[in-house]
Amino acid sequence: MFERVRDVLKAAIGELVVPVDAAALTDSLALLDQLTARVVDGIGAFDRAEAWSDSGAVSMTAWLRSTGCSARNAHAMARTARRLGDLPVLAEAYRNGTLSSGQVQAIVVNLNDAVTPLFAWAEADLVPTLAAMPVVDVAAAMQTWAQAAKDSLVDPADPEPARPERRLHLSRTMDGRRELSGSLDAEAGAIAETALRLASTDDVDGEPGRTPAERRADALVDILRFFLDHQQTHRGGRHRPHLNVFLDHDDLGDAPGSSGWLPDGTLLDGATLRRLACDAGVHRVITQGRSSILDYGTTTRTIPANLFNALVARDRHCRFGDCDRPAEWCDAHHVTHWADGGPTELGNLVLGCSRHHHLVHQPGWHAKLLPDGTYLVSTPNGHTIESRPSGRPPDLFGSQRRAA
Repeated sequence: MFERVRDVLKAAIGELVVPVDAAALTDSLALLDQLTARVVDGIGAFDRAEAWSDSGAVSMTAWLRSTGCSARNAHAMARTARRLGDLPVLAEAYRNGTLSSGQVQAIVVNLNDAVTPLFAWAEADLVPTLAAMPVVDVAAAMQTWAQAAKDSLVDPADPEPARPERRLHLSRTMDGRRELSGSLDAEAGAIAETALRLASTDDVDGEPGRTPAERRADALVDILRFFLDHQQTHRGGRHRPHLNVFLDHDDLGDAPGSSGWLPDGTLLDGATLRRLACDAGVHRVITQGRSSILDYGTTTRTIPANLFNALVARDRHCRFGDCDRPAEWCDAHHVTHWADGGPTELGNLVLGCSRHHHLVHQPGWHAKLLPDGTYLVSTPNGHTIESRPSGRPPDLFGSQRRAA
């Protein structure tokens, strides 16, 4: 059944050309919403069956990211699918086109585990009312409803105050930037406003005027940098600096096109590199050939800081298949176990997040690291999962720069 409908849909999409017409575009967007609703249904069933674990993924969101979804879209679809699984009236309104994707998102984002049962109890009345509103009004109405629902759950006899509800999301976007979003209660919001105001600086002579948003962003970076410079908690052991930046030594100069990269592959321009290098510790990492810095033989099981940093330079994130959990969430995994004579050197180490590090130690799982850094994992059912080292991001314009 699925294959037949899929083939018909694929053929129809191949023939579809949306004209420059408002009505046609509106109809197309409505059809896209209905298709998305069906896909979200499938995601919900897939999630409830935990079928994502068959490929070694740690969650529905991680599995969706491995298929090519952005982090934001994967998180939104997984969250929506879970909520709709508890809200049949809302789910049906989404499927039949009564509600748009924007309206559904405005509803779902304002629901949590505590208030969702209250919404489910009243959704037969709420959904038709919300369906008649534009997205912006749905969001405002749901914020008001959600706050009233939370207030109704507070026990007046409970002497313990409710924990403030605060959320913060920091997501990497497709262009390597970071997008910050969140929600703070009144007290935390006032603290944030005061800190940003006090940390804001005036423009200097000759500097282009900054917008208020740019001033707040600069102030936030200054606050975070001050904390990192003065915190005394996380010291010793495998020292992870505020920022690891990898670059060719020649790129510290003023050559046009100079660049470096962060462990996750984000590129930094030459001007930023030179600014960072004014007040930074510089460590060499040899990325080709063998060196005593990268080779500790079998005399130690722990991973020294410079060896771990070299591992981060090569792998950047968990090396299990498409897992993209960042280096700070990972351990250094001995491919050939240390107890079996596996050396503590770059050629026998990969980054592995907690989930996948544990998984490859289970019976039936086998791993191999090839000389070129390719990591092969064999599953108990005989499948092979392959990943290649990330290393330095590809320089698409390197030949042109060298020619210049």
